[in-house]
Amino acid sequence: MDTARIKRLFVRVVAGIGATVVLLITAVIVKFYVLSPKSRPAPVMAAPTTAEAIERGRYLATHVAACVACHSEVDESIPGEPIVAGKLGAGRDFGDIGGPVHIRAGNISSDSATGLGGWTDGEIARAIREGVSKDGRNLFPQMPYGTYRETLSDGEILDIIAYLRTIKPVSNDPGKTSVGFPVSMFVRAAPQPLETPAPPAPSPSDKLARGKWLLRTGSCFDCHDSVNEKMQKIEGKALAGGMKFPLPNDKGYAIAPNITSDKATGIGAYSDEDIRRALEEGKGKDGRNLYVMPWSYYKGMTKEDKDALIAALREAPPVTNIVPSSSVKQ
Repeated sequence: MDTARIKRLFVRVVAGIGATVVLLITAVIVKFYVLSPKSRPAPVMAAPTTAEAIERGRYLATHVAACVACHSEVDESIPGEPIVAGKLGAGRDFGDIGGPVHIRAGNISSDSATGLGGWTDGEIARAIREGVSKDGRNLFPQMPYGTYRETLSDGEILDIIAYLRTIKPVSNDPGKTSVGFPVSMFVRAAPQPLETPAPPAPSPSDKLARGKWLLRTGSCFDCHDSVNEKMQKIEGKALAGGMKFPLPNDKGYAIAPNITSDKATGIGAYSDEDIRRALEEGKGKDGRNLYVMPWSYYKGMTKEDKDALIAALREAPPVTNIVPSSSVKQ
């Protein structure tokens, strides 16, 4: 084969590869920027206004899903991160979390300009379970709408909304989460329209089922699942710990512990009171402070719900995973 023919063949091969790459890139762009996101108009819903509904919603939003922990200004210097006086529901700036992502949790107070005062009940419900804001913008999945769509029924969502309507207005715009390429592509594909609402939460009388529901709705998996360097969950390592959380003011970082039933590296050797102490006082078995964990919100769970949660943790399959200790500068 002469040199000229070899060159022509090489050019055709390179051109073919180039065309394939262009087609793949085009397909990705079409998928994430044209076909995604999938969303639907906000449903027509009406939250109740009874004291009973508001109290049920307060319990869910404060002590189970702990919505207020992320959507309020908190004092990060104090274990348990209590809410700053007058800043309930005001929103929160989490800062850069790595890569091209800067997280800001929205204002969920009843303020009409910067909070939820100008939203319909259906728009709030869609945001919580489908990840789509009032303006059609996709919410970053640190907001666990993928979980809530599977655990919160229409009744529970409306109870939460009933409570949110009672939060005093706080004029504060924390800004919008900014997500750069390529992470933005995947965020566009995360929200999905809700087709079938979740059933009501299991009754406290069904202790284990209730506990498993609390584990999910309380977002225990979101912090305690093991992840790889790309922050993707590792199959077979649910609740096995290891996720790192930077602490404010360069105080180091907290590492989520293994909370599976493994006796050597998890909490299998913990007594029920040891676990209850973590939920109520933010203390590990050895007495150390548990940073980042929103225990100051979970401590308000009823005794029955705490017992159910502990029962569910006992059933979590053991995973041997040695997790380093948190590094906290005093």
